[in-house]
Amino acid sequence: MPRLLLFDIDGTLIDSNGAGGSAILDAAEEWFGIRREELPPLQLAGATDPAIAMDVFGLVNRPHTPEEVFSFLDRYLAHLHRRLHAEEFSGFTLPGVKTLLDVLRDEPDAHLGLLTGNIRRGAEIKLGRHGIYDRFLDGGFGSDHHDRNQLGPIAQRRMQDATGARYDIADVIVIGDTPKDIRCAEAFGAKCLAVATGQYSADELSALKPWRTVESFADVPAIVNLLLRD
Repeated sequence: MPRLLLFDIDGTLIDSNGAGGSAILDAAEEWFGIRREELPPLQLAGATDPAIAMDVFGLVNRPHTPEEVFSFLDRYLAHLHRRLHAEEFSGFTLPGVKTLLDVLRDEPDAHLGLLTGNIRRGAEIKLGRHGIYDRFLDGGFGSDHHDRNQLGPIAQRRMQDATGARYDIADVIVIGDTPKDIRCAEAFGAKCLAVATGQYSADELSALKPWRTVESFADVPAIVNLLLRD
């Protein structure tokens, strides 16, 4: 039976070294005419882009419609693209990621999708900058729902449409680096492979009882074995 592997992006596959958060603040300055220093720290880890945008509207005490949220995110995307393609951009693909994706692409029982809080275009910009967007067939994105816990069934359904396969929930693995990834997997009955390459340690993630926890993807054969044969 094929396994559906649904990857988070930030802190799991790539580290944009703050470019995403900075692009949100760029958009806030442009949209609201405020200085970024006037905003308290934003809670970004594991959050969807629309939820982050709605938090920004709330912090400046501005009502919003869904259309305004996505107009704000259009400005964010423009700044994200600029920052990721700037000469001084210092983001990087996390250890083992490219090799892991290459190996999984050659495994007939590995179907690769995304399950991310990024809106679809943001995911394309980020992963395209690192040359790995084409590794994934489809998935669930922040543009589908502001609540990350609603994205699992969407990703599963889209991947079934893309591959023609039907996945037993026991063969669906969400791969991410935050507590929100673990809760997202739990919300639709999937397993979660938690990876400590973001801001949470392996101990912090393990305490939330995901299916498995690893420090990183550096040991590619071990990760492939875990994902496909455990």
